[in-house]
Amino acid sequence: MTATPAPGSPPQPRTDRPLGTAPAPTARRGPLAVLGPGLVLAATSVGAGDMVTSLAGAAGYGMALLWAILIGVVVKYALTEAVGRLYMATGRTVIAGLGSVGRWLPVAFFGFVLVIGLIYGAALSSVAALALSTLFPVLPVRPSAVAIALVSAAIVYVGRYTLFERVMSVFMLAKFLGMVVLAVVTLATTDDPTGLFSSLRPRLPEGDMVTVLALIGGVGGTAGIASYSYWVREKGWRDRSRLRVMRADSAVSYAVTFLFVLCTTVVGAGLLFGTGRTITGNEGLAALADPLGADLGSVARVLFLGTFFLVTLSALVGGFNALCYLLSDSLRTMRGVPDAEAEPHMAQHSRPFRLFLLYCVVAALAVTFLGRPVPLVLTYAAVGSLILPLLSGALLVLLNRRGVEPVYRNKITGNVLLSGSFVLFGVLAVVQLKETIGGA
Repeated sequence: MTATPAPGSPPQPRTDRPLGTAPAPTARRGPLAVLGPGLVLAATSVGAGDMVTSLAGAAGYGMALLWAILIGVVVKYALTEAVGRLYMATGRTVIAGLGSVGRWLPVAFFGFVLVIGLIYGAALSSVAALALSTLFPVLPVRPSAVAIALVSAAIVYVGRYTLFERVMSVFMLAKFLGMVVLAVVTLATTDDPTGLFSSLRPRLPEGDMVTVLALIGGVGGTAGIASYSYWVREKGWRDRSRLRVMRADSAVSYAVTFLFVLCTTVVGAGLLFGTGRTITGNEGLAALADPLGADLGSVARVLFLGTFFLVTLSALVGGFNALCYLLSDSLRTMRGVPDAEAEPHMAQHSRPFRLFLLYCVVAALAVTFLGRPVPLVLTYAAVGSLILPLLSGALLVLLNRRGVEPVYRNKITGNVLLSGSFVLFGVLAVVQLKETIGGA
C-alpha cells in the first residue's frame, strides 16, 4: 500500500492505481470513442440557469454579448482541465488536494456542499415540474416535483458509472438537438434575419456589468466542475497516456456547452430582442413557451418545453451524483482515510454516498413542501458562489508545486486563466454576497 502524504506536504507523482476503477481504454478505439466524463459534465452543468441568463441577455442585447459567454466557456474549461490534470498527476481527488493546502479546506467545502444539497433538489425539481405542468396542465406542480426528485435519485442510486454516463449522454444529445432545431426554426421564420446577425457586433453595456458578469459566470456549472475528477477516476484515466484524451474530453464538453448557449441566444434574440418582452427567472422562462408557440407554432412550443424539462432533469440527476461524490469524499478526507482505501468510503455503491443521496432527496422533498423559503435560496446562492474562487486558488497552488511532474504542472497560459478565474469568480462571489445581505 502506498503511503498518503500528510496534509501540507507537496503531492507526489502517481505510483498506485485506485481500487475499483475501470480499466484504461485501449488506444485502438481512438480518442473519440472513449470520451464520456465531459458529456456528463455538459449534461450536468447546462441547466435552466444557463437558459435564463442567455435568454435574458439576448432579450436586452441580441447576440452582442456572445463574447462574454465565450470568455466564460474558456475560463470554465481551464478550471475543468486543471481538476482532471490534478487527479492524473497525483492520483488524489480535488478534495484530498484541498486537504494538502489546508486542513480546514475540506471542512469548509463539506459545509458549502451540504448547504447546496439542502436546496438543490427542490429548486431543480420544481423548475422541471413547472415545465412539465405547462406542457401538460393536468399535472400538479408540487406532486410532479416530488416524483421528479425521486426518479432522479433512483437513477443515481441504481446506476453504476457506465450506466450513469450513458443516461447523461442521452440527455445531453436530446436537449442539444432540441435547442439546435429551435434555433434553426427561429432563423428560418424571423422577419429580419439580417437584423439578428447585425446584433452580433460585440458591445459592453453601460451601467450593466452585472449582466455581463452573470453571463461569464453562469455558463457551465459549479459542483460539476469540482466533481470532474471523480468521473475521470471512474473512467480509468490514470496517467499521462490519457492526458490528451482528458483534455479533448473536457474541450468537447465546453464546445457542446457553447453551441447550446449559442442556440439559446439565437432563439432569445429572434423572439425577444427589440420586442420589449423579457424573462425575469425560471418561471418567466416557462411562460415564454406561449408567445414562442404563437410565433413558431405549437410544435415549437412543445419542443421548447420538452427541451427545458430535459435540461433541468439532466442537471438534477448529474447534480445529485456530483454532490454525493463531493460530500462523501469530503467526509473521508476529514476522517483521514487514505486515497488507496477510498473506494468503500466514496464510490457510488458505498454507504456514505447513498446516505448523502438520501439526504439530498429528503431535503428536496422537505423544502418542496415548505415552499422553498427565500432565505434558504439566498443562502444557497451565496454559498455556491464561494466554491469556484476557492477551487481556482487551490488549483493555482497545487499545480505549481515542485512535486508535480513537469508534464502536469501549470504552464503560463494555465496560470493566467486560473488567476483570471480566481479574480472573476471572486468578484462574482462578492456581488452575490452583497445581494444576499441586501435581500435578507
